[in-house]
Amino acid sequence: MSSLFTFNQFPFLFFLIGYGLAAVLGLVSFKPKPSYPLFLGLALLLLAYMRLPVIFYNRELNVDEGQMLTQAMTLVKDPVYWRSVDGTTGGPLGSYFLLIPALLTGNFSYMTGHLGAVLLLGITFVFLSLALKNWFGTRVSQLISYPVLLFYAFTQLGDFVHYSSELVPVTLLSIIVYLFSTPGFLARGTYRTSILLGVLFLAMPFGKIQSLPLLAACLGYYLYSVYIRNDFRPFVACVVSGISALLLLGLVLWVNGVFKDFLFYYIHANFNYGEGGSWGQNLLHLPAQFSVALDYTLILLPLGISAVLAAFRWGTLKKDVFFFSLALLIMGILAVSRTGTGYTHYLFFLVIPFALLSASLLGAVSSLSWVSSLTLTGASLACLVGLMLVHYKKDHTLNYYVSTPTFNRTFPISSVGAAIDQYKQSGDYLVVWGWNCQYYIETQLPQGVAENHTIRSSFEHPLRETYRKRFMENMQRNRPAVVVDAVGKNSYWMQDPATQSYESFPELKAYLERQYVLVGTVDGVRIFVRADRSPKRLG
Repeated sequence: MSSLFTFNQFPFLFFLIGYGLAAVLGLVSFKPKPSYPLFLGLALLLLAYMRLPVIFYNRELNVDEGQMLTQAMTLVKDPVYWRSVDGTTGGPLGSYFLLIPALLTGNFSYMTGHLGAVLLLGITFVFLSLALKNWFGTRVSQLISYPVLLFYAFTQLGDFVHYSSELVPVTLLSIIVYLFSTPGFLARGTYRTSILLGVLFLAMPFGKIQSLPLLAACLGYYLYSVYIRNDFRPFVACVVSGISALLLLGLVLWVNGVFKDFLFYYIHANFNYGEGGSWGQNLLHLPAQFSVALDYTLILLPLGISAVLAAFRWGTLKKDVFFFSLALLIMGILAVSRTGTGYTHYLFFLVIPFALLSASLLGAVSSLSWVSSLTLTGASLACLVGLMLVHYKKDHTLNYYVSTPTFNRTFPISSVGAAIDQYKQSGDYLVVWGWNCQYYIETQLPQGVAENHTIRSSFEHPLRETYRKRFMENMQRNRPAVVVDAVGKNSYWMQDPATQSYESFPELKAYLERQYVLVGTVDGVRIFVRADRSPKRLG
């Protein structure tokens, strides 16, 4: 199928069709008698269509992609998380989800990750739009969902189009918000929704532990909703459901011998992860994050317009939803600023809070005229065109993800990957010392140690010796066929061979000297092959 598509730097017809679909969707959004099924169908079509260049771009857009694809590939061989794989701050659900698009592509290439990202965004959009429809009606839902869809579909910023660990918890958040919005979700005698919410509440931090502040806001809204109805039976059902799921999870972890690993590496270690500084200090990074993410204007624009419209035609505000959206936004900001690293893709956590707050304000407008509706959709479409012109003036290109059937779409292979391929056999493991998971993807070899980007075994921190102990235990258990020291120009973060190469880890150095043979250095990367393979030297 990929052979049918070619995307150069200036695919004018492709973009013309895309912007035409966006204009049609805008017309559907504000028409006096909105057709929600038509809107939703066109929205999903536009999302899938405009993401085609990214989906077929078979190259790494962010180092997180290689990390998570490698973890998913490893879980096929050994499905026990925290034994075969440790995604550090990224929870297990993000890696397990990639098994679904891998069924469609048949491998763990970057196209698999890019397809997975679009699938999750599509699910998120549907549930967010349905939630807004339940709370505020079809018109408001379409008007606020429209710029969100334009952002999801048209942004080409790598931080927003790669497969990131924020996507699964945000998808779970959209489902939770949708369940909150369903009519009578706490009606007497109805407990199915609360039972499902108990499982979702538990699942969300297993998407990414950084989402806990957003989960706290959801729990607060749920408890408030239970309290004002003065019926605590749904709450009991939710608690029993969540505890039952937690006990089942704990049993599975215990049976597989990784319960202590889960507590230490996912809970204890991650709560001590970050750049240092207080949460207040970390908030200072937010302006820089927004300044880089110019396309995020599409998310902020409806909030400003809705606030202005509400100020002049103030009607009835859904106070519970309004304050819930404020709580989500505040807690989302805490989640974004928690680590102090300032990654732009963390802003995914704020899309739903901003959309919900915008809808709360727009829903309070006493009489939403067609002029007001046209203002919002027109401004969104104009903003989209303006962003395209800004990007074009800066980078002189329309499409950032150029690919043809023979360029950037075939399976990527570097000189290092080609060298590793000479020694691999079916069932082998690979270990990369440093941070370059591309070698796992190029060779389609699973990781031989739980930490496939070895920063926590390298950098100085209080828990480093524990990470190193596990690293050596993994080496001895899996006996990887090939080990490479990628520290240097080909490694992310770990680029100083004098202080960060494998020699800086005495136990690893001694083990490699006993059990492995250095067969050569390719592009600054040293390649070791297990001695029992009697390897030939690289040419």
